[in-house]
Amino acid sequence: MAKLLLCHPVFLSLSPEEQASASPYFPLGLLYLASYVRDNGHEVAIFDGTFEADETSFARRLAAEQPDAVGIAALLPNRDIALRLAATARDAGVPVIFGGPDATKYPWRYLAFPQVDVVVHHEGELTITRLLDLLDAGQFNRETFVQELGIAYRDECGDPVVNPPRPNIENLDELPMPARDLIDMDRYLDTWRETNGYSSLTVSTARGCPYGCEWCKDAVYGTSYRQRSPESVAREMKMLKETYQIDRLRIVDDVDGIDREWFDNWAEAAEQMDAVIPFEALEELERQDLPLLDVRSCL
Repeated sequence: MAKLLLCHPVFLSLSPEEQASASPYFPLGLLYLASYVRDNGHEVAIFDGTFEADETSFARRLAAEQPDAVGIAALLPNRDIALRLAATARDAGVPVIFGGPDATKYPWRYLAFPQVDVVVHHEGELTITRLLDLLDAGQFNRETFVQELGIAYRDECGDPVVNPPRPNIENLDELPMPARDLIDMDRYLDTWRETNGYSSLTVSTARGCPYGCEWCKDAVYGTSYRQRSPESVAREMKMLKETYQIDRLRIVDDVDGIDREWFDNWAEAAEQMDAVIPFEALEELERQDLPLLDVRSCL
């Protein structure tokens, strides 16, 4: 068993804009990774910088957890902070794995930094679990990296090598629920209530997008489009409603509402399970969809 410390390199204390809005969402993608890694026999912890005072808190957490590897999710706005945290981990002798949208699009840019050992590109659950298996077996090296899908690494000359993507997980219902127990959910909910007068959490109902828009054609999930079953999403909504007494949901898919039959079945399942919660999303809806939502109290 290997131990992974996942890192969310977002600090409200370092972002005046985020402080002003005070409406943070927890790192849903990292929570999916954490639950998958945990269900596959490895130990996992999460460093969430959102409410930390500054970056020095990461060094303290690193020393406390003593992980076998650190995984960092990078977006373009927090790339510099992410790389500084990576340097802290590397100085402590801990291998660093990067992932996320920016690293997927430009893996070679991250490998230009010596503190980055491996980049996981595209969908991450299967790949990062495989890397932890290699760590546990003492085989975390470029000789084994050659045959591993979904990663980028440096060869013996220090040049970047980008292996082909790993096939996606086709049945999203097989994924465990996000590991919300690994972060301070109460802090997120209290912050939302204090600032906005209501609480809000995020849910993912699908991955990918069937379209090929130029600006995001190299997205994490590619052009595949996979949906959870309507019943799976409704069950998660019911759990969130009962566990956290939330007021609203935010759907964080790349695109929503393109499958009318799924949309209708989802609304029906939520109503039958008493899981209806008002939500916001980037929906592709028609005017005739609005009565469907209104009667089910989703608006």
